[in-house]
Amino acid sequence: MYRLMRAAALAAAVITGAGLVVAAGATPAGAATPTPPGQQATGYGSQASAVSSGYWEGTAGNQWAGSEVWWYVPTTLKDGSSAPVVVMLHGFELQAPQIYQGLIDHLTSEGYIVIFPQYNLAGLIGILMDTNQNTMEQRAISAVNDALGHLGSLAERNHIALWGHSLGGSLAACWTADGGVPVQSIMFANPSVNPNASLPSFVASFVHITPVPWQSCAAGITVPTMILTGDQDTIAPPSVDPTMLYDALTHASSRVVYEAHSDTHGSPALLANHMASTTSTGILPSWLSDFVFDGTGTLDALDYRFYWAALDAQLAGQTGVSFDMGSWSDGVPVAPVTQLLP
Repeated sequence: MYRLMRAAALAAAVITGAGLVVAAGATPAGAATPTPPGQQATGYGSQASAVSSGYWEGTAGNQWAGSEVWWYVPTTLKDGSSAPVVVMLHGFELQAPQIYQGLIDHLTSEGYIVIFPQYNLAGLIGILMDTNQNTMEQRAISAVNDALGHLGSLAERNHIALWGHSLGGSLAACWTADGGVPVQSIMFANPSVNPNASLPSFVASFVHITPVPWQSCAAGITVPTMILTGDQDTIAPPSVDPTMLYDALTHASSRVVYEAHSDTHGSPALLANHMASTTSTGILPSWLSDFVFDGTGTLDALDYRFYWAALDAQLAGQTGVSFDMGSWSDGVPVAPVTQLLP
């Protein structure tokens, strides 16, 4: 029943997101409005590598203490009796796994185990009082260790990848330096490393965030890294946060920054904003997401063809990606991804 309800909620979120967008006037009068491409049939980001049709979910910890953690185990593991692990670090106040359910479902379908720690207190208490990122980091590390203890031999501890969105990107930068379980790669999705500057002015007047020392931490990272950003991200603008993080990754074995571009040729539009890697679940009202978090996430081609494709490539050992953004239903190519750095 839970799975059916969740699927219905996701479907409603996509429909709601579509209804919020008005396409640009690029379609001739009387012609059908172009629709965006769906998930690609082959390659990274597709379901071509799917091995599992479902998963089971485990949980531990206490949400009121910011220590809850979820783990998702495919019914068919990637390597038979065990599987590589992807640790997902959520954005500020985005501690509900359902917000990232599309990516969780994609990874588990490919046989990966996913661990999702909550480390940020929810609601007004979280916004007003839970502002020390160093405390959040330790909660995340502890929660992941707890999950790995429950998973036992199912989890391949020598094959763990780290993925962090927004605030999770800052924490990912300090994961190794702060004693997190060793990881083999790090993916930064719209990383926000300048949190006090990105707060809305009415919030910044009474909230002050204590950041992790991400710059010194990032200098110690030696594994392959990728940074993903979007041209309409106003929380962590491409020329600011992703660029500063790239510059700090001086010892990473590889580093690259990719920028997705918004495309309003048809409807629903593809909006490369701060929330592009998420899916609205109704937990956050759309007006609040638009006002505070830079947009309402929808499950669309930016997920399949940008965020998921990049992570799939990195998990496969690639240090770079050739993105296939597809075409609108009228044959017009979707705006291509650009490589900002190096």
